[in-house]
Amino acid sequence: MSNLINTLIALSIIVISIYLIFKVINSLAIALRARKVKNKKVTLPPKISRNLTNKDCLILYFSSPIAEKGNKKMSNVMKLINDEYKNVIKLDISKDKTEAELLNVISAPTTVIIDKNGTVRHYLTGFKPYPSIKSMIERITKNTKS
Repeated sequence: MSNLINTLIALSIIVISIYLIFKVINSLAIALRARKVKNKKVTLPPKISRNLTNKDCLILYFSSPIAEKGNKKMSNVMKLINDEYKNVIKLDISKDKTEAELLNVISAPTTVIIDKNGTVRHYLTGFKPYPSIKSMIERITKNTKS
């Protein structure tokens, strides 16, 4: 009986270790993707850049019909943000490939916040709560008006 328990414990440790390794690799990949564009000025396509002219910042929200769970929660947050700031552009990662490639987006949901000068200020993947995104926008707005 103790051999069975020891084997189950060993397998559990292996499974958890593999899971944690993949989580770390995924986190590093996201950080490296974000690093390529974060704090850099990007030349946005005209259909997007014209929306930035009268805003302090622009939020590009990349979603996908395939990633339902994360998209649904994030879509609700983006709806609240857009109701308040009128600055969210929703893009489908599978259809808006030019924009996704420009901003190094390969997964959904991904949210990219761009300031008035066209500089990527925040690159977020996965679900982020409303208060977090709102505080990011307020910091950008405060810096723009200073």
